[in-house]
Amino acid sequence: MSIRTKLMMLLLAMLVLILFLALAQGYQRSLARADALFDQHLQARTQLLFAVAPEALPKQQAQFWQRWQGDTLVGGSESLLAKVPPQGLQTINSQGQRLRIATYCQQQDCVVLGEPISERFALSEQLIIALMLPMLLGIALLAVFISLAVKRALQPLTLLSRELKTRAANDFSMLRTQAKASEIKPVVDTLNALLRRTEQAYLRERYFASDAAHELRTPLSAMKINLHNLLQRHNDEDAKALSLSVDRLNHLVEQMLALGRTSSQQWQDKLAKQSLAHICQQLIAELYPQIAQKNLDISLVGECREVIGEPFTLNVMLKNIISNAVKYTPANGRIAIHLADKGDNIELRVADSGPGIASELRERIFDRFFRVGGDSHPAHIPGAGLGLAIVQHVIGLYQGEVQLKQSEWGGLEVIITMAVQRETLCSD
Repeated sequence: MSIRTKLMMLLLAMLVLILFLALAQGYQRSLARADALFDQHLQARTQLLFAVAPEALPKQQAQFWQRWQGDTLVGGSESLLAKVPPQGLQTINSQGQRLRIATYCQQQDCVVLGEPISERFALSEQLIIALMLPMLLGIALLAVFISLAVKRALQPLTLLSRELKTRAANDFSMLRTQAKASEIKPVVDTLNALLRRTEQAYLRERYFASDAAHELRTPLSAMKINLHNLLQRHNDEDAKALSLSVDRLNHLVEQMLALGRTSSQQWQDKLAKQSLAHICQQLIAELYPQIAQKNLDISLVGECREVIGEPFTLNVMLKNIISNAVKYTPANGRIAIHLADKGDNIELRVADSGPGIASELRERIFDRFFRVGGDSHPAHIPGAGLGLAIVQHVIGLYQGEVQLKQSEWGGLEVIITMAVQRETLCSD
C-alpha cells in the first residue's frame, strides 16, 4: 500500500470519527432543543384554546383536545383522558400511541391539548437533517481538498518513484527529480551518491574480466604453440598435463569473453526472428565428434515457433547447455532435447543420463566459477564454472526462466522458458 493511500486512509478515518462524534453530539443537543421548542409551542397553543370554540378546531386535532370544568368534561375527545391531569407538561399513552400533553387551568376551567410524539419527532429529524446536510457536504468537500493536498505534498516522492521504476538497470546517471522538501532532498542526494559508487563498481567488474581475458589470449596462444612444439620433441606425461592445463585456461578465457559480450546494449539492434530448433541442429552437428567418440544417443524432438532474439546470445546459451550435457554424460549415455510451444512461451528441455547435480547445490551452480566438488569434479572433467552462469545471464536478458531438475535417467534436466514475441532485451 502506498504512503499516499495510507495517509489518506488515516486522515479520512480521523475525519470520519470526529464527524461522527460531532454529529452524534449535535443530533442529541438539537433534538433536546427541538423538544423544548415544541413544548413551549404546545403550552402557548393550550393557552390560546380558551378563546377558541371547539368547533373551530381542525378535525385532526379534535381527538387530542379536552376542556374541563371542575371534574366534568365539557368538550373535546372523551377517550383522551378520564380525568383532569395536573397543570403542566407530561407524556402519556392514549389512543394506542404516545402523546405529549399540556394542561392549562384558570380557576376551575382547564384545557388539555396533546400531540403525537411520533409526529413531532419526525418533524424534529427533518429540521436537524436540513441543518446538518451542509455540514456533511462541507466534510466531503474537505476530504477532496485533503486528497489534493496530500497528492501535491507527495508529488516529489511520486516523481522519484516513477523515475526509479522506469530506469534501466545499467543507467547510473544522476536522478533528474528535483526535490526541495527537507524529507525528500536527503533521499535524492543519498541515492545519487549510491549511484555514483555503484557505477564505479559496475564498470570495474564489467571491464576487468573482459580486459583480462583479452590480455591473456596472446600469451595463451604463444604457450599453445610452444607446447605443441614441446610435445613434438618430448611426448611425456608432464607435457601432456601442462597442455591440458593450458586448454583449461584457454576455455576459461573464452567463457569470460563470452560472458562479457552478452550484454543487451550491444545486441539490441540485432534482434530478429530465430529458430531454436535450427540452432540446436547446428550445435549438435558441431559437437558430433565428441558425441560419436562417446557413442551417445542424442535426440532432438519438437518444432516450435521462432523467437525474437539475437544469434550470438542464443547460440552461447544453447551451446553451454548442450555441450555440458555432452561433456558430463558418460559413454553410451543418452541426451534428449525437446522443444515445445506453451502459448506465448517456448519451452526447451535438455535431459541427460550423467551424474546430475544434488538438489541442495542447484541454486549455487549458477554462481560464477562454482563447480560441484571444486577442482576435483566427480566426473574428472575440466571446466571453468561459468557455463550455467552464462546461461542464467542470457536468459535474464530475455526475461525468461531457467530451472534445474533430475532427469528420468537420474542425470540433469535443464528447462528454459522464454517468450516468443519479446521485442526488447532486458537491460543487464
